[in-house]
Amino acid sequence: MAWHTNDTVNGNEEVFFRASNDGGKTFGDKVYLSHTVSSDSTRVEIDSDGDIVAVQWWETNQTADVPAMRISNDYGETFGPSLKLSKNGTIDEGG
Repeated sequence: MAWHTNDTVNGNEEVFFRASNDGGKTFGDKVYLSHTVSSDSTRVEIDSDGDIVAVQWWETNQTADVPAMRISNDYGETFGPSLKLSKNGTIDEGG
């Protein structure tokens, strides 16, 4: 499960994830994915295939609207760095 909320210390919209390995009966700890200070992270989407979980969202402020993503290769236990598609088509591995 992935979602965004503004119930955070900095007051921004942020993205979180929780995994269930028993069909939704129980869930693991909440994982904080977006870690943005100057943008709101919203419009969350999630996809999975086997042990791979991809969580994608948009980081928006007054000057930008950038897609971002983090990928897990271990059923959502851990995630790689934030990948952001920049305006020139390159990927920036941000926080």
